[in-house]
Amino acid sequence: MIRAFIAVTLAESVIEEIAKIHTLLQEARGDLRWTRIESLHLTLKFLGDIHHHQVEPILGVLRAAVSASPPLRIVAQGLGAFPNLRRPRVLWVGLKGEGLTELSETIETALAPLDFPPEDRAFTPHLTVGRVRSLRGWDNLLTLIKEHENTRFGESMVDRVTLYQSDLRPDGARYTSLGSVSFRHT
Repeated sequence: MIRAFIAVTLAESVIEEIAKIHTLLQEARGDLRWTRIESLHLTLKFLGDIHHHQVEPILGVLRAAVSASPPLRIVAQGLGAFPNLRRPRVLWVGLKGEGLTELSETIETALAPLDFPPEDRAFTPHLTVGRVRSLRGWDNLLTLIKEHENTRFGESMVDRVTLYQSDLRPDGARYTSLGSVSFRHT
């Protein structure tokens, strides 16, 4: 079995800007499990455990669903937490861009015939920067989050979706591409 998800990655320049705030946040010494910078991505659909023989059908469905889509412009801006700053579980960088929600919905609809049920929660585009283990040191982090709640980290042109394999390890998850599908190039 393969633990899999569908995602897009952002431009290296944007990730470099996020890495700067990531370092500041880590220095605040909060009790978080930090996401590795090279692993930052926007998950469009978490698939869970799949069989090897499902990879090609999934890629085929993605090809049919998104190959006519135009590239997307995604802006990375702001810091926040889910479910909120008083009871944080996930620390995130916000993402916005015209067509992002539609892309997520297109993928959800396309995968339904392959027995991947639609997500119950509303799609909220973000990059997970860290997962909160306890509120120890949270006050220091909260100060930084509020200072950067509107900071713009840059924008990316996204022109493909990728099916990833996720290997969970003690030092953090490692992601391997199982295949990508390009959008229409204009």
